[in-house]
Amino acid sequence: MRKRCVPNSATRESGPKHMKTDVAIIGGGFAGTSAAITLARANRSVVLVDSGKPRNRYAEHAHGILGFDAASPSEMLDAGHREFLSFCGKIVEASATSLTADVHSTRANTISWQVVLSNGEMIHARQVLVATGIADKLPAVSGLHELWGSRIFHCPYCHGYEIRKKKLVVVGGENPGFTFRITKLLSKWTGDITFYPNGLDLSEQEQDSMERLGITIDPHTVRAVSKSSQYEAGITVQTDAREIDYEACFTGPDFMPNDGLLRDAGCAVDGGWVITEAGKTSQNGIWAAGNVISSPDQIPQAMGAGAAVAIKIDQYMFDQDLPVID
Repeated sequence: MRKRCVPNSATRESGPKHMKTDVAIIGGGFAGTSAAITLARANRSVVLVDSGKPRNRYAEHAHGILGFDAASPSEMLDAGHREFLSFCGKIVEASATSLTADVHSTRANTISWQVVLSNGEMIHARQVLVATGIADKLPAVSGLHELWGSRIFHCPYCHGYEIRKKKLVVVGGENPGFTFRITKLLSKWTGDITFYPNGLDLSEQEQDSMERLGITIDPHTVRAVSKSSQYEAGITVQTDAREIDYEACFTGPDFMPNDGLLRDAGCAVDGGWVITEAGKTSQNGIWAAGNVISSPDQIPQAMGAGAAVAIKIDQYMFDQDLPVID
């Protein structure tokens, strides 16, 4: 039986709005929660800042998670948060508004960090892990956002198996490279694919590649999508020419990392993404994991990344605290 938690994981200093902790984790999704559990089990004091808006909050089920196929992402996260709390962790329901060097830090030769929260609280942490994820910018098609995660998907390796041999539509409009790639990849699961470029510039080479895979390219503009009355989990596509029903739908969003905190803290960026090495950014004491630095990460990848970076953080702190031998 697990021993009862003694609530000393995050101490408060000089008033109710200040917390002092070993590690502050910003982002309560799968990467952040996995890291939080790992660090709490390593006897670190951990504060997990959770805005309650994970990327997959629209998804009704998830796949590819060992032993939990078709489980609800929200229910899994809730269970993970309860597990973290059982190891003496602390969760603050808020978002972080700034991340700056802590001028009041008293640790010699180290940089501590100050995290200001949207609820007015402040966290002083030796190390900070940012796992704020990514935002999906969807094509500007009426009804698409409302069906996102329930009837419209983007990841073939997450939902491809469920659409095998079905009549599939792919709606373009954003992120051409990614959209073209998944359109072709989806031919592994079904031979009945219609692709609407929807404003994307399709080269002759790309068009030839799709046609060789048996993909139908429809040049009409998609005006709206809605729930299909013909197929149980399908959609109706309304173009400027007609309406047609499909059994399944994918689209290619543009990926917008929620990395403002990292950038404002001075973390180095390359090619539009914050640079990390084994989770460590260019700023001492600031780490990152999950979709905020890696758009392809699925739930199991994000969980693994969070745990791996957590171990790096713990060992980094352990080495910092070793007695100096003269």
